[in-house]
Amino acid sequence: MPPVISNSWIGRRIVVRRVVGRGDDGRILFGDVVGDLLTVTASTARIETRSEVLDVDLSHVATAKVVEASAAEVLALEEICLRGWRPEESGEIGGWVLRANDGFTMRANTVLPLKPPGVPLDEAIAEAREWYAKRGLPLVFSIPTEARRLLDAHLQELGWEPSLDVHVMTARLDVLPVSDARFDIEVQLGSQASDEWCTLYKAGGMPPGGVALLNRHDRAIFAQVRLEGQLVAIGRGVVDGNWLGISAVEVAPSARRRGLATSVMSALSQWGRSNGATRSYLQVMSDNAPAVTLYRRLGYWVHHDYRYRTDPDSTPRQQGHLQPGPDDAGS
Repeated sequence: MPPVISNSWIGRRIVVRRVVGRGDDGRILFGDVVGDLLTVTASTARIETRSEVLDVDLSHVATAKVVEASAAEVLALEEICLRGWRPEESGEIGGWVLRANDGFTMRANTVLPLKPPGVPLDEAIAEAREWYAKRGLPLVFSIPTEARRLLDAHLQELGWEPSLDVHVMTARLDVLPVSDARFDIEVQLGSQASDEWCTLYKAGGMPPGGVALLNRHDRAIFAQVRLEGQLVAIGRGVVDGNWLGISAVEVAPSARRRGLATSVMSALSQWGRSNGATRSYLQVMSDNAPAVTLYRRLGYWVHHDYRYRTDPDSTPRQQGHLQPGPDDAGS
């Protein structure tokens, strides 16, 4: 019986080992196919390699598995995510990116270690601590856990406690499952985040720095759904390169379980494709089971995880100045 190639793998890179013939001595010869899974039936898997699209006979397959993202791919996607959520201020210590946005959102007020800092680690941490202290902020790292596992382990040894584990989920836009978005729902798209939009996104409203962050992108779109004149669902999309970044998908409590989030996601995906995006990413808290389930159903999978670690020497005042928000999960 051939290995099972799951429908949940569609859009992901896989490696398939298949029988390609027999040698002169009668031994079975195998060959590997590596590429994105486009479709799978009971008998055939269609795989897009770097050079061609192949239909692989499943009866010839010996093994098959998903190829997990490499450290280089994780860091490349983190850089794309950085471009999609742009802070007011940024700095660098070698390959570390320092971000500050007056405390609004963890994502925009943390260190992203894309590359080595270029100086001894303790020296780099001290320099980063001073940079954030000047802005009244705690020193917090956003750490892609596998790609930067040595740094993560070092901070653990120093007593930096972890918080807010986050999935970065991705999808290939041209092979998303058929959407079950409601056809009777109109999703409106606009180029700016209105005050009303921001109020639904973050209850109680947002500071000016938060509104500016949302609008600080030259290829951003803001989706919204109204029912009986009331704003009940929103979402934000940005395009960087061939990536669509989706964030701030929110539904008013009174309007949940009506498929509105699915409608918003579908509209953002269509907009992304029309603006040159071929892939999509979003960020969601790993313990937000309903959101993770929704995104998996819509064709997304976990590309990698990251977590935040906070400097134990940060003062309570600094820590209180940081404002975690729903955007930290992009949901």
